Amino acid sequence: MRRFIVAAAVVGFIVLPAAVAAAHPLGNFTINQYSGLDVQSKRVVVHYVLDMAEIPTFQTRPSIDTNGDGTISRAENAAYRRSECGTITRALSLTVAGSTQAMQTSWSRLTFPPGAAGLHTLRLECDDTASFAAASGPHAVEFRNANFAGRIGWREITAVGDGATLASSNVPRTSVSHELTHYPTDLLSSPLDVLTATLRVTPGGSADAPAPVRAQTSILPRGVDATTQAFMSLVARRELTLAFAVLALVLAVALGAIHALAPGHGKSVMAAYLVGQRGSLRQASAIGLTVTVTHTAGVLVLGLALTSTAIVPERLYPLLGFASGAMLFGIGVSLLRRTRRRVQGHVHEHEHGPHTHTHDDARPPVSPRGLIAMGFAGGLVPSPSALVVLLGAIALHRAWFGFVLVVAYGIGMAGTLTAAGLLLVRARAKLDRRTHSGFAGHLARAVPVLSASVVCVVGLVLAVRAAIAI
Repeated sequence: MRRFIVAAAVVGFIVLPAAVAAAHPLGNFTINQYSGLDVQSKRVVVHYVLDMAEIPTFQTRPSIDTNGDGTISRAENAAYRRSECGTITRALSLTVAGSTQAMQTSWSRLTFPPGAAGLHTLRLECDDTASFAAASGPHAVEFRNANFAGRIGWREITAVGDGATLASSNVPRTSVSHELTHYPTDLLSSPLDVLTATLRVTPGGSADAPAPVRAQTSILPRGVDATTQAFMSLVARRELTLAFAVLALVLAVALGAIHALAPGHGKSVMAAYLVGQRGSLRQASAIGLTVTVTHTAGVLVLGLALTSTAIVPERLYPLLGFASGAMLFGIGVSLLRRTRRRVQGHVHEHEHGPHTHTHDDARPPVSPRGLIAMGFAGGLVPSPSALVVLLGAIALHRAWFGFVLVVAYGIGMAGTLTAAGLLLVRARAKLDRRTHSGFAGHLARAVPVLSASVVCVVGLVLAVRAAIAI
């Protein structure tokens, strides 16, 4: 008991201090935007906020750090604010009473809040002002934000009147995200996507009182459970000793093993194959190891690509998902054809006697190449959390440590997947012993068809879902 308490204390000492900075609530790829319109009698002020998650910030920082010394100086901060706020303002459009208004940046601020795995996030604020002659009567105000088109993230617009009254508005007065500082938990799975505002304004009136904001609850990042948070925190420790590195390696293996229990990682496909197609332990190990190797290699390749190219990862992930789904669907079709030939062979044997048996059952349902393809398809989409760990290590100039952690994480995943395969193979053996005749026997003979159909359906669903996101 004492050893367990000591071990728990050590894990808590290592993991918890580094886990204070949580991963971005909407995911590590997102670029989030907020525009707050303050409509006055002779001008409109747009308070624009840009909130970049860890990975786009990682890609953007080198362009801010122009001298490459790893720190953002005051001059570099100011230069980026001038350039980026100017670019952002040009993609904002504002019309008042049908007349397009030019906007000028009057104030800006750039900060880098801490994110996951020792990485930073980016928060840029720009106040843009458009001045015009006061209108004599009711008029329309229209606003559009065309920044970062095609990038995933939260997009929100609010509007208030100050010396002008908003007779009608299609956007709220108060930001539900507190200007991208606290995202509502009930909207994380379907973030706001508001790009335009249409207002009907009448001259005069006092400043709008702020609408009440409902209380916010603590946010656990979407798709990031406690084990993933712990894994990402391992690389964030500033002081790296040999003892910590060894313990972090052990923890990475354990966390990878736990993470493999989460949905995904090709487990449903592996289960369908092993149970329905009478797969062996060797085949289970081959699938599990291939899933892990592909998964880990994908993280390493994508991580290196992000450090040297302007690749947009959230556009790449749907393509990888579509390729994975298409491959699984093809494997499922192949299994269905194989099962059909097997059934036809049994019927032919029953009609003409055992001398016509082709021994089709003696051959494995899938060739070694097919097993590798199945594992490759199951692990084709890299883990975002492992990618963040690798990028965090690179940012801290410890690329080797990130590589070791990602590999250790993959080893843990392989252990869990292989163990799951062993259990499935044994479960299939027990099923075979209990289903030799009667209804149970007919049901057992239908399992190969059902399992092949599951592989087809999983592949088709993944492909369609990815195609929609492309």
